Amino acid sequence: MSISLKKTGKIITIIIFILFTAIIMYVVYSMVHLNQRVYITNYKIETDLADDLRILQLTDLHDKQFGKNNKDLIQRVKENKPDIIVMTGDMINQDNPDASDLCQLIEKAKDIAPVYYSYGNHEYGWERNWGEELTPLIEKSGAIVLKHEFVDTDIKGNTIRIGGYYGYYRRPHMVSEDIEYIKDEEVFCNSFEDTDNYKILLSHIPTTWLDWNCIDDYPIDLIFSGHYHGGIIRIPFIERGVYAPYIGWFPPYTKGIFEGKKATCILSTGLGDEHRLQRINNPPEIVVLDLLANN
Repeated sequence: MSISLKKTGKIITIIIFILFTAIIMYVVYSMVHLNQRVYITNYKIETDLADDLRILQLTDLHDKQFGKNNKDLIQRVKENKPDIIVMTGDMINQDNPDASDLCQLIEKAKDIAPVYYSYGNHEYGWERNWGEELTPLIEKSGAIVLKHEFVDTDIKGNTIRIGGYYGYYRRPHMVSEDIEYIKDEEVFCNSFEDTDNYKILLSHIPTTWLDWNCIDDYPIDLIFSGHYHGGIIRIPFIERGVYAPYIGWFPPYTKGIFEGKKATCILSTGLGDEHRLQRINNPPEIVVLDLLANN
């Protein structure tokens, strides 16, 4: 009996060692290989547009480089032939005063397709930290910056309204409070919604739309978000993220396309890392969305 128990104990020890070694090897593989490549996630949505429209989303780069001067990233963008490019915030790190890498990226991207840029928390943090407006730098590089603003534009025979908004759309349970900036945001929301044209909102933080279920409440056709970094670490086989800012551990939404009663939200895992937290089983992502005309 004792000999059998010893053998069983050795077998269990060997199995644990093999599993532990496999986990360590996969973590190293993710950090060294997966995190250095850019992967494409494709979505399709049926619409009433006059012609098909391809939108490419870049988000949460956090100053990361894919090849020298982001050569590999630009190549992946070019290969997918977008009609427009949307950048949905946190493309820089707020603690880096040098925004030249971002500006160079935009200069190259705008030669592929028009670029629309909305702020994330790091863009706002960058301006607070360095006492400089980032918008003029981005606009000089060739992007259209949307900070609680929108534009109506014609693309391939489609009239599209594109707006940019940081995150807490209409701020549920807060819109009635007598706070001036909330009133300003309410003005933007009302104006943005007031059109029969197809509406695209760049909203860095997805909390309003997914965790507060506001995709059931507000008449916006399409929302692009980021910020959650895919949960940073994604659990194999069940594809669940481990942690998201503001939400906490094992959040219900970290990646994908989510359809509500009035809006559809696309949540990208983004491209970079924040606070030196390494992505594991969570490769950098470019989203490519095809809006299909219902002809």
